[in-house]
Amino acid sequence: MSVIITGSQGQLGCALLRLLPDAVGLSRQQLDITDVKAVLQILKPLQPKIIINCAAYNQVDLAEKEKEAAWAGNVIGPENLARFAQDNSCQLVHFSTDFVFGQTPEKHLAWSEHDHPEPGCVYAASKLAGEKAVMKTAPEHLIIRTCGLYGTGGKTNFVKTMLKLASQGKSLRVVDDQICSPTSVEDLATAVVALIDAGAKGLYHFVNEGEVSWYEFSRRIFEFAKLEADLSPISSEDFGAVAKRPEYSVLDCAKYRQQTGKIIRSIDEALQAYLDKVTRS
Repeated sequence: MSVIITGSQGQLGCALLRLLPDAVGLSRQQLDITDVKAVLQILKPLQPKIIINCAAYNQVDLAEKEKEAAWAGNVIGPENLARFAQDNSCQLVHFSTDFVFGQTPEKHLAWSEHDHPEPGCVYAASKLAGEKAVMKTAPEHLIIRTCGLYGTGGKTNFVKTMLKLASQGKSLRVVDDQICSPTSVEDLATAVVALIDAGAKGLYHFVNEGEVSWYEFSRRIFEFAKLEADLSPISSEDFGAVAKRPEYSVLDCAKYRQQTGKIIRSIDEALQAYLDKVTRS
């Protein structure tokens, strides 16, 4: 089976290449998915059966100013891949985000694939539009929403940043009123393979089990890493990020478990495994 992974130098792309060593990885430099001619010229000779798209525009705050760039990376690029997948009878695996649930829920219940999304920022709106473009264009699509990815490979992530700042003795103020489920890219990559193997199609959620605020997640990072840190909570309003983040964006993964029969690790289990790997390297 011929598998292509776009955006292969990011965290998720690297994790997928470790699991799928026969796959062809294409970095952003090798393939700009927003260039429809390049998509056709580069992918056509490779004759893929599955395209896993890990390329995306992920600069949440910057997207408020760079709306065209966010739309190109998160809508036009995926639509180009979806059109190729449609014309060449291959499956497109695409990733979206918990940020599509930007509304304040009546109760703190995990969002399912059937719940209506209401994005609250440009980044989230572009990711939701990308979902719709893929659904509309590629008959054989698999879309996976996830949250707060961290892992080896790629440039940086929340866990790496917290460890680095704490080691430098920086004072850290982290929001305590945004509740979500930060997720290991290794676990997500394993879930992608499990869904493909199970013949899954359509929209799925995958995050590590449990829910935390970013402040609580930071506290656990330092506790598990046995690292002292000057850490204090702050509200989203006081933090003053440019783009609005969801108040509660925990995702319900029941559909994934039913489709694959797999158990999902907890937030704590996945974080401890990642930190153990980082300290050994």
